[in-house]
Amino acid sequence: MIVRTAYLEGKVLPRDAQRFDTFIATEVVPIMKRFPGVKSVRVMREQGIEDGGPPLYMTFESVYDSVEAMNHAFTFPVRQELKAKMQEILPLFEGRLFHITQHLVADESVA
Repeated sequence: MIVRTAYLEGKVLPRDAQRFDTFIATEVVPIMKRFPGVKSVRVMREQGIEDGGPPLYMTFESVYDSVEAMNHAFTFPVRQELKAKMQEILPLFEGRLFHITQHLVADESVA
């Protein structure tokens, strides 16, 4: 499995946080779920950073069976739709957006 993660490193002003978070949940996540072959989508917001970690405001994860499946999904118009939708809300974000693609080594549920 492949996990594609987008990182928002920076901040959203407290007065804009609810608007930003709601937009991501209601406008962005539904688009992420429409990528062909995506297995799961997860968005997480920072609740505390330890040990001098970077100021990550939010992370977005999409899981695919393989790099090939991910790259295939990126050829569909939904990718441009997602980028355009993010541009609508990114003016409220101060920082940088970057991506990392990782091979999933372990994903174990605990009963």
